[in-house]
Amino acid sequence: MSFKESTLLCALLAPGVIQPTQAVPARQAAQPRVIEVSARRYAFEPAEIQVAVGEAVRLMVRSADGPHGIEIKEMKVKQVLERGAEAVAIDLKPSTAGRFPILCSEYCGEGHDDMKGALVVVAGDAGAPR
Repeated sequence: MSFKESTLLCALLAPGVIQPTQAVPARQAAQPRVIEVSARRYAFEPAEIQVAVGEAVRLMVRSADGPHGIEIKEMKVKQVLERGAEAVAIDLKPSTAGRFPILCSEYCGEGHDDMKGALVVVAGDAGAPR
């Protein structure tokens, strides 16, 4: 090691600069898991979304074929989806485990009442795909 390199190393290891065992700080807040959701006559894709209690998720929801809506009553979610519009971002961090219905909140035709999905919230990490 040259004199210049050893001087630089000593300066970096000086108290208050960098300690050899000091870890690089992790991001303060984890980014939410992004889940793409498509609404089309007469279904949501995916039909079932599985997340963990306390997991931050962002549903990116768009309509594939006409006016639709997405409603998850227990999560206080209700959004209108216009055909061809940008995806609507819905941020969730469920605090309770359970199975919560996803409904179409805008009349979309004869099969409207059959347009259903489910948000399944499980305790811990069990079963939540990454």
